[in-house]
Amino acid sequence: MKTLSWGYPKLSVKSMALLGLLTALQLVLSRFSFGPDFLKFSVTFIVVVLIGKWFGPVWGSIMAVFTDYINTLLSGYPYFIGFALSAITGVFIYGIFFYNRPKINLVRVIIAVSLVLIIVNIFMNTTWVIITYNYHGMAAIKLIELRAIKQLIMAPLQIILTYLILNNQALERLRLNILTY
Repeated sequence: MKTLSWGYPKLSVKSMALLGLLTALQLVLSRFSFGPDFLKFSVTFIVVVLIGKWFGPVWGSIMAVFTDYINTLLSGYPYFIGFALSAITGVFIYGIFFYNRPKINLVRVIIAVSLVLIIVNIFMNTTWVIITYNYHGMAAIKLIELRAIKQLIMAPLQIILTYLILNNQALERLRLNILTY
């Protein structure tokens, strides 16, 4: 079977196809987010978690760059590399915590999701929004407060959904069926 590696964990043709499908799903789900640009709510984190678990931090990071670039093209906004760095960091964290682990415990999920929410969503993405929208002074402080509150609200939901999805045996069987037949 042909594989693609570039010195990273090898990907078969079926693995590349699955990674492509997950990337497409992430792009589609991102269109169904709601809220203003600086405070969006979305379920795309589910796909990012699956990419991190199934393909690891290296391939996940590579796909994060492609997905961010394609998403920017589809949105019509100018490209800003900061959001790509955020996407890479998020999937890298998930990959480090979940890749090649058959059973994921709740403590591991809480730590990984909390790291992504704090490092990526509160600090990194808020910094990029402040830079791109040119916020200063109290506007920037209020934005940080708003986004921190949003993450506090989203944390329990993301932790529960992440735990349930990562330990879903039917999903794992589906992945194995796709990659073995």
